[in-house]
Amino acid sequence: MEVIVLYDDLPSPNPGCVKGFGLSIFVQGSGFRILFDAGSSPDVLLNNARVAGVDLKSLDAVVVSHAHLDHTGGLRGLPARNIPVYVPYGQHRGLVSWLHSIGFENVVVVGDLQEVESGAYVMAYPESTISEQSLILESPGGFTMLVGCSHPGVHYMVGKAASRGFKVERVIGGLHLSNQPEYKVRGVVMELKRLGVRELIPIHCSGGVALEYGRLLGLVREEPALCKTYSV
Repeated sequence: MEVIVLYDDLPSPNPGCVKGFGLSIFVQGSGFRILFDAGSSPDVLLNNARVAGVDLKSLDAVVVSHAHLDHTGGLRGLPARNIPVYVPYGQHRGLVSWLHSIGFENVVVVGDLQEVESGAYVMAYPESTISEQSLILESPGGFTMLVGCSHPGVHYMVGKAASRGFKVERVIGGLHLSNQPEYKVRGVVMELKRLGVRELIPIHCSGGVALEYGRLLGLVREEPALCKTYSV
């Protein structure tokens, strides 16, 4: 399985990729292609997909982590409109209406746990103040969790997944730890390791301190980068 970060303000090994504030991750699995979030700008998303060799016309599904613009704005540029879009229950009504207004009719509201494709699951956290959901992927390298901003708390999200039988060994995405006190960042990263996470790719709103502690604890095996392909 391959994962490509299509949208973030990270450095990129590919000079054609454009930085932007937001998050989008493309997943190529065995028999499926999923877009997780879409960043802020349709133009940036489409450019980076083209440069990275990702055909957004052939997506099987879109998973939206939460309703914030830096994760949804790029959806306005997607060429495919007849695919299911999965959104988390909670602050979903306005998001569903907006998705309908731009041509996405097949919107699925997830309140708990739902299989999207074989080996790909959406887990919702409607109990959080900002409702959010993660995408959990099954691969030979263990379960990988993609997170948008981790508003419920990334350690809580991983722990809830474990309680449902998903032993998450890899986390990719935004950890919502930027500008947080160092003790809090350290505690969250240490808790992820205690929960069994072996690899961490902190991007978007994670912050430099989370990346630093991830390195110190041996969790950051590959440096985060835009338009880079990760094998999971």
